[in-house]
Amino acid sequence: MAFESVDNRLVTQFNAMIHNVAQQTQARFRPWAEEMEFKGDNMAYDSLGDIEARELTGRFNKVVFDDIEFQRRKITKRRFGVTLPVDKHDLEGMMTDPKGALATAALRAMERQYDRVFYDCLGADIQTGREFGTTVTAAADGVLTVNATAGVTLAKLLEVRQNFIDNEVGNDLPVDFGLAISGEEHTALLGILQLTSQDYSRDFVLEKGSIGRAAGINLIAFGASARNPILQVAGGVRTSYAFAKGAVAMAIARNWEVNVEKRNDIYDTWQVQVVGVLGGVRIEGKLVQKFTSTDS
Repeated sequence: MAFESVDNRLVTQFNAMIHNVAQQTQARFRPWAEEMEFKGDNMAYDSLGDIEARELTGRFNKVVFDDIEFQRRKITKRRFGVTLPVDKHDLEGMMTDPKGALATAALRAMERQYDRVFYDCLGADIQTGREFGTTVTAAADGVLTVNATAGVTLAKLLEVRQNFIDNEVGNDLPVDFGLAISGEEHTALLGILQLTSQDYSRDFVLEKGSIGRAAGINLIAFGASARNPILQVAGGVRTSYAFAKGAVAMAIARNWEVNVEKRNDIYDTWQVQVVGVLGGVRIEGKLVQKFTSTDS
C-alpha cells in the first residue's frame, strides 16, 4: 500500500499570498485630529474662552479686569489590544507563514479603534473644571444638530456650512471641514444635480462614480455593512458628524506595539499581539455638528 507523503497529505491547495477580507485598513479620522503625547493616568486639554475689548472714554480711566474663562477638559486613557493565536499544526498545512498577515490584520483592527475613539468624542459628554467635577453634554457644549432624516440634500449641507459661519468657525483662517457618510448618503449626494452637473462642477463626479467633496465639505466614507460599523445606527437613524479639522484632540500614550512571540504555556503555539493606549476629547462644541440621516 502506497502512503502519501506528509506534505502531499496536508498541503492540498495553497496560494503564495494570504487574502485579508474587505475591511477598513487605516484610521480615516487620523488626519483630522490634533494629536499630542499622553502622560499620566489622565490628561487635561486646556483652552481659553473668548474675550471682548472695552472702549475707554475720557482720561485717567480706572483699570477694570475683564472676564476670561479658562477651560479644562478631561482626556481619559483607554487601552486596546488584539491577540491572535497561531498553532504550529495549522502552519504545517500552509505554504505561507501567516504571522505577517495576522499582524497586518491586527493593526487594521487597531486603526479602526482610533476612529471609534474619535467618533465617540464628537458627541460625548465632557468632564470639565479644575477637578473635572462638571459634566457638560454635547448640546450644552454648543454641538448643533442638523436633521437630514427626510433626505440628504444640498440644503442640509448648506445648513452645516451656515452653522459654522455663524459660529465664527473658519471665517478668518481657512479651515477644512469633514463629514462622515455611508454609502447611502454618498448615493443620495450623487443624485443632486448641482453637485454632479458640469454646469456647477468640473470634477466629473458621475464619470468617476464618486464624490469626495460637496459644498466645501470633505466627505469621509465608512462602510455601513461592516461587522462593527463606525457610524452608529439606532431606530433606523444613522448618527454622523460634521466637524472642523482639529475638533478632537487625540492623546497617544503608546502607539501600536506589535509583538510576535512563542507561547511556552501552550504547545506549539505562537501569538501575534498588538496593544495601544490613547484617549480623546472634543475641543469645542462649535467645531462639531451632529448630522442624522435615515438608514433604509
